[in-house]
Amino acid sequence: MEAKAILRYARMTPRKGRRVIDLVRGKDVGEALTILKFLPQHASFIIEKVLRSALANAKQKNIGDVDDLIVSQAYVDQGPALKRFKAGPMGRAMTRKKYMSHITMVLAPKGNSIKGQK
Repeated sequence: MEAKAILRYARMTPRKGRRVIDLVRGKDVGEALTILKFLPQHASFIIEKVLRSALANAKQKNIGDVDDLIVSQAYVDQGPALKRFKAGPMGRAMTRKKYMSHITMVLAPKGNSIKGQK
């Protein structure tokens, strides 16, 4: 059994989110929370909220002891982009995209971790 949390339309680029989420994939929940707390990137704050939500879902489902959970799957997918305009040379408008992300985190007991998935 596993607990899952998804945050959709997070205002951060997927590339920056993947840099942070790669550090916590496969780690214990306590260790992952410690890593995210002390990282200077803004993405770590957002990902920490998703991890805490997955942890709350695990408690509600009575999956097992919270200390025995690991981050079995964690990934960041690209969401839609906000299209904005910025002043360009000679009175033109330059398009600027502000990217969004979908963050998914799955927690499982230590023996039931799924290796090799996304």
